[in-house]
Amino acid sequence: MRLSRSVDLWMGELARAGRTESSRRSYERYLHKFVAQVERRTADAAARDVTTNDCRAFLDNWIGKSPSTVATIHSALNGLFSWLYLESEIDANPMTRVARPRRPRPGDVEVVIVTPLDVERMFAAVETWQELLCLSVLAYTGIRRASAAGLRWREVDLASGTIRVREKGGKVSTKPVSNELLEILRAAVESDEVGCRGDDYVIPNRRAATVRRKERSDKVIWETIVDLGERIGVRVTVHALRRAFAVSFLTSHPGALESLQALMSHSRIDTTEVYLRALNRDLAMEAVRDLSWNRTSGFQSDRGKAHTGFEPVPPP
Repeated sequence: MRLSRSVDLWMGELARAGRTESSRRSYERYLHKFVAQVERRTADAAARDVTTNDCRAFLDNWIGKSPSTVATIHSALNGLFSWLYLESEIDANPMTRVARPRRPRPGDVEVVIVTPLDVERMFAAVETWQELLCLSVLAYTGIRRASAAGLRWREVDLASGTIRVREKGGKVSTKPVSNELLEILRAAVESDEVGCRGDDYVIPNRRAATVRRKERSDKVIWETIVDLGERIGVRVTVHALRRAFAVSFLTSHPGALESLQALMSHSRIDTTEVYLRALNRDLAMEAVRDLSWNRTSGFQSDRGKAHTGFEPVPPP
């Protein structure tokens, strides 16, 4: 079987297995680049012709890139050749001897963080209904960017105060929303500036759509949040708002990990615990704030107190 043909067939297998379209697109993009590199050595290469060194040479192209990118490419190659081996198209998986790159621990990865004050400043800076609804849906629910982009008014139940969210992996869940978000949504319905019919998106487009697509890109969500962050001089991402939601929820409801897991749509509780560990680490470091060297440095932090005449004089 030609290598290029095997990629096409495996994409069909992934689709039937329910893998998301975004994952399939990502795998397919890297695998076609791999095919092109192998075919520069051997035209019309067969899957059986691929060696371990071919795989290593392709992975070497991504040295220095983000760990998540390298891990995705490794998974794509390993998944393809594992399937070909099970189909008896190849005698051995050439990726068997290629070590999987180590992903950094979640706590060690540099992430964009927004504080509660930053979120308040973003709300104060909104200028349109589009910005208000975008920020509100993300900050009050913590849902992912794609879920927010696809949320339609027919999936909002103002009477029961719930929204029906299409989650990662094709899952669908119904979630309660906060009273403040419910007030914002009701105000949007009562206004004359927001289209709130069943098929209308809860978060409107930033500008009139020229082509009506079945599902729009989530880029509109990203652009809105980035622009709001630039307006207040803070770097903000959609995932940073998701993290802010999780930390704020745990601060208000200590120990409610199972509730947060359901709200965040995490399949595993240890994924949710990442936010708890980050919160506990931040709280633990707060103890440094009462550290004082006043007795030895000669500097007085208690300004305004009456002088006794025996205070040390600060050096020039």
